[in-house]
Amino acid sequence: MKSAALALCLALIAPVAAAGQSAAPPREVRFSGPSALDELCACLLDLRRSAEAHGRLDFTAEVAFARTGGQLDLTARIWVGSAHAVGRIDFSGHSGVNDATLRRAMTIYERDRLDVGQLRRSLARINDIGVFEPLTLADISVARRDDGVTADLTIPLRERKRRWWSVSSPALPGIGTWRATLSSRLPPWGRGVLDATTYFVSLNVAGFATPFLALERPVIPGQKLFSGFAVSPALSPRAMLMHYGRTHLAHGLGTKFEGERMDPLAVSVTSAGPLEAEPLICVPPKSRLWWLRRGAAVAGKLALTALIP
Repeated sequence: MKSAALALCLALIAPVAAAGQSAAPPREVRFSGPSALDELCACLLDLRRSAEAHGRLDFTAEVAFARTGGQLDLTARIWVGSAHAVGRIDFSGHSGVNDATLRRAMTIYERDRLDVGQLRRSLARINDIGVFEPLTLADISVARRDDGVTADLTIPLRERKRRWWSVSSPALPGIGTWRATLSSRLPPWGRGVLDATTYFVSLNVAGFATPFLALERPVIPGQKLFSGFAVSPALSPRAMLMHYGRTHLAHGLGTKFEGERMDPLAVSVTSAGPLEAEPLICVPPKSRLWWLRRGAAVAGKLALTALIP
């Protein structure tokens, strides 16, 4: 961060975090020069990240656009709302999976500060269960209470089909053979480790080997020790133990290299100029070495999958 405007932006983040429950007064910051747009977006994204981490659900910004002697000048006004805590967390649409399984996957809890980053991570962990259609922040219903500092969350879930099939082949030569799988989830029964909907029975064919049945449970966030395994009379204890280790290693690689996810930020433009026709969209930059992290995770998963008996 080289410019004085970006230094001022960083100085604004601390008051956002320390302002308690009350709404922060509007802030103003100016950028000019050839990199004004990039610096403005970097500032706004950092401020929004700080606001979200402290439960401030209302973050809005507008920018005035002007040119002075051929130089781009931007003036941004920023409003940050009151901090909120989590009231109730309710789930809907989950006729099969037990409520306790979903709550154990969450990393944000009732009466916690409403950290949007933790909420986003919780949704990713629910997606990892593999039973529901993918969830995003846009799916969450937020109901604010009259006290102005508490919000109730409702997470709508859409269960996937109980039966599915897949055919795969090795992406790299020499690391395995093609594999076909026909799978079906068990009917709803039990809770916790015995939540049957998180188990599935699969008929597996690898190359020209004899097909075999297996009872499998993918890695379940909040229950990692008791998930990520496959049990089959066709597999030796050593093969099942290796499968357990490889599954957890592949899941750990994916989690480690996943990086932070942020949504683009739309900023309204309030003055005449080239940007007036539509809002300014600030897109979060990809994390450093993102290509290396993603490549390592994908390569690790491919290699491990190919070695599974």
